[in-house]
Amino acid sequence: MPLLQRSAALFAALFLSSAALAYQPASPAMAATAPAPDTIPVEQVDGTPHAAHASEAGVAQLPKGQEFATESLTRTGDIKVALVTVQLADKSSTETSAISLDAAKNGITASSNYWKAMSNNRLSMSVASVRTGFKSSATSSQDYYTITNTVTRELGWVSSPYTALVIFIPVPTLSWGALGFGASSDGTSGRILMPQPSKFTNNVVAHEFGHVLGLMHADSLQCGSGIADVGPAITGGFADSSCSIREYGDTTDLMGAAQYSIPAISSSFWDRGGFGRGDEIFNAGLASGTKQYTLKAWAGSDANRAVKFTDPKSKEVYYLELRLPVGYDTSTAVNGNRGVKIVQSGGATAASSLILMPSTLPFSGYYASNQTWQAGQTFTTYTGTRVTVDYITSTAAGVTVSTSPFIDSYQSAFFNEIDWMYYSGLSTGWADGTYRPFTTMSREAMAAFLYRLAGSPLYTPPAASPFSDVPTWHGFYHQISWMNSTGLSTGWADGTYRPYESITREAMSAFLNRYSGKLCRIAAADVAAPAVSPFIDMTPASGFYREISWMKSAGISTGWADGTYRPANSVTREQMAAFIYRLDSYHAANGGCVA
Repeated sequence: MPLLQRSAALFAALFLSSAALAYQPASPAMAATAPAPDTIPVEQVDGTPHAAHASEAGVAQLPKGQEFATESLTRTGDIKVALVTVQLADKSSTETSAISLDAAKNGITASSNYWKAMSNNRLSMSVASVRTGFKSSATSSQDYYTITNTVTRELGWVSSPYTALVIFIPVPTLSWGALGFGASSDGTSGRILMPQPSKFTNNVVAHEFGHVLGLMHADSLQCGSGIADVGPAITGGFADSSCSIREYGDTTDLMGAAQYSIPAISSSFWDRGGFGRGDEIFNAGLASGTKQYTLKAWAGSDANRAVKFTDPKSKEVYYLELRLPVGYDTSTAVNGNRGVKIVQSGGATAASSLILMPSTLPFSGYYASNQTWQAGQTFTTYTGTRVTVDYITSTAAGVTVSTSPFIDSYQSAFFNEIDWMYYSGLSTGWADGTYRPFTTMSREAMAAFLYRLAGSPLYTPPAASPFSDVPTWHGFYHQISWMNSTGLSTGWADGTYRPYESITREAMSAFLNRYSGKLCRIAAADVAAPAVSPFIDMTPASGFYREISWMKSAGISTGWADGTYRPANSVTREQMAAFIYRLDSYHAANGGCVA
């Protein structure tokens, strides 16, 4: 979905551009409330181990929905950290001195090592000064906004490029259960509030510095329908009303829910923030036709190890990356989270990311266990572009990206056959780009399909129509009169053709059988009716019994799983595509049509 519609502005998302990277002094004050969200529903599961974030008031931002310019990002330097342990007004000096300064420093070192790896050694963090037991008037009952602002003011700390204030206080968690809080200013400076060190500290400090560097949270799409991708509704929000965005829902990413490990940031964040060398993501551009790509471990170091492509219809950008237990992904890329990850920019904010999982049904707990796509699975964008995972090895994965001429063919189990109809010149669909696979097939459309399948032969229709209800000016007069001239359809006894009626499965079997036998002269189509019916709802006395039995023997129709053929049912457009595709294959296996 378009970035503007997919992004709700929560917690004043930090938007960066080359202009915004120029230093602008930030006020120590922050907005105490978040702006109202857009029409995209965003959810946070209660209890999710998380870190909170806000951008400083007065920071230059792009207009909402405007793209983030990464081409000119040249952030390089060491962020000097002022590390402070704070004695809150309602906490004792003993409680404050229990804060492990070594653990706090280790968190900053772990963060520095991480962001060095992500930025090709351009960005790092180091402790420039340490102050312990600073007495503050802030109390543990206050929210993290208030505590951060109070301590900042009392310290007299003011942000400047490549500086950060990191505060540790003697509480197990911050307000609302947060494991950390960050306030970003200009993309290289910010403030971080942490509770006393725990197993989460290294992850959360690195996460908060991700905010300082301009990233928001790694979110996931979740839908009650389980659909892997969803488009926008005309009135705003998602076209599938069961869908929402789960904040922190991508736990294969550092910017997702807090955990003990520190997984690599996703390729969409990498691209947005201008990290790495600049050659890690292959830009395939506008997807067209069928293309194959090789992915290497995203947490590795290969060039072109991930692929991004633009959907030709929605113009949305998708990123494909391979998560293997390598480097920073060693402990997270396991089981169902080892495989091909599909992610986009945008989520709860425009600076977030959004993972698109094989199933978007809400998952229980805080950490999803099946976030990547496995060999043999196919992801389909909401406009029909398909990503098939061909294989996954211990070092690489192969993916095939193929586009569809119809924006709705992916909804059908027969999408390959529907696409074949287009590429074979048998169907162009509707002007709005749809094929409408579940719409019933009209008798006039059936005439058009068979005429095109025959190669649109030269034919001059008669001046007088062979059917009383098909005037010579009818849109499909040429094709319908051709059906009559070839003996494919004689119409009804009353002289009508009834072009707008839905074609039944029994009438369709007669048309296809006559096409093969009369027009293509395939002898196998003139087989005698079997003594025993292949379908439980047909007998040798049934109308079109021979033709329907031939459909089964020719492999054009297998009927339903319950053994029925349901001759009086209407044929849908998706079923017709499958029937004609199989008919064409049947002809090829029997020497081809010699009409």
